[in-house]
Amino acid sequence: MSNLSSIIADLRRRVADLERRLRGQTRTGVVAEVDPAKGLARVRLQDGEMPFLTGWLPWEEPAAGANKTHNPPSVGQQVRLFSESGDLVDASIQGSLNSDANGRPSGAGDAYVVASVGAASVTISGGGATVVVQVGSSAVTLTAGGIELNGSTVVIRGDSVMIEGVSLTHNGVNVGDTHLHGGVAAGPSMTSVPS
Repeated sequence: MSNLSSIIADLRRRVADLERRLRGQTRTGVVAEVDPAKGLARVRLQDGEMPFLTGWLPWEEPAAGANKTHNPPSVGQQVRLFSESGDLVDASIQGSLNSDANGRPSGAGDAYVVASVGAASVTISGGGATVVVQVGSSAVTLTAGGIELNGSTVVIRGDSVMIEGVSLTHNGVNVGDTHLHGGVAAGPSMTSVPS
């Protein structure tokens, strides 16, 4: 009989441990520290009797193969942790949850919004071409091997518009700094303003 009672006690212990691990598989917390170079962050959990700061955990990316993304979490961001074993030792930061502190950037159903605090950089590479969009405090820089804008109307506004390059053409006609006006006599006079 003592053998049966020890088996039951062992089964109870195992079931309790499995239930504990199952409860620990998914947890929600707030990012407390980030090391973007190493791809690690620490998360403060509030779901126990006392707040608990995890060790350094990796965050998951949408892509980490030939296609790659880099989107580190920020301090104060609410995230979900997942651990297959239910132990924080093998946990990873799975995703982010909007919160009162960090609400949704849009309420529109047909919008895809990427919002960033401070300077941001978006890099798209593929097929031998790279497009980099950098957003600073007062400027947007778009860098690419070639840029083509298509639309019924393209408007460029600014206090000063500068075009730098070897040539400038309009409908195949040179209008850059080396263009010549025909039908005028050479001399010190200036032609009238374009019409």
